[in-house]
Amino acid sequence: MKKPWRRDEPVHEQLRREAEGVTAGSGEEDAVDRPAEPVSFDSTYAGSYIDDGRLAFAGVPRIRGDWDLVITGEAPDLTGSDELGFVVVEDGDILMDSQLPEGDVTPLAEAIELQIQPPYRAYGIRQEGDLWAVSARAIEIGHFQAAGDEIELTVRGDERELVVDGRKSFGSVPELEQLGKDASEDFFARAERIEDDLWEITVGSL
Repeated sequence: MKKPWRRDEPVHEQLRREAEGVTAGSGEEDAVDRPAEPVSFDSTYAGSYIDDGRLAFAGVPRIRGDWDLVITGEAPDLTGSDELGFVVVEDGDILMDSQLPEGDVTPLAEAIELQIQPPYRAYGIRQEGDLWAVSARAIEIGHFQAAGDEIELTVRGDERELVVDGRKSFGSVPELEQLGKDASEDFFARAERIEDDLWEITVGSL
């Protein structure tokens, strides 16, 4: 992934100031899964939610997991690819996949953040020129050191299985195990590396 952008002021802070009548002062403070079958984008407008939680905009197949939001937005001067994927963390930094377009996706992130606050993951495809269709979903993130890029941990009673990058492992990832135990006695936990010690976490009870 590329070095993250640090925006001067996240859009949710901007909206908070405006609601409180505060004037602006000094600035405050990546592989993309491919979808299944594209469906019509005719009934999906900027800022609208997909009621059944499934991705539904033209040219972008369904991606693993549910999506909370689909928008259209303009991002001038994005070059090098007609697809993009990025993660935005709590402090507003944007982490891009290194193989995707060169340029600034901040306008798309700001449009998403009118309805979803970081952290979230987004995936988009160019519609025409500077116009992009982008889906986004809120995510949980964790910070810990571990081997591999994709970790799956299943705990059911006395049975415990750890899979790292598709291979069974006899090691342990205490931080991921604790996140699972916090959710349920029997659980499935999955971690995908975003960058360095930053992971996207998914936990479900069994």
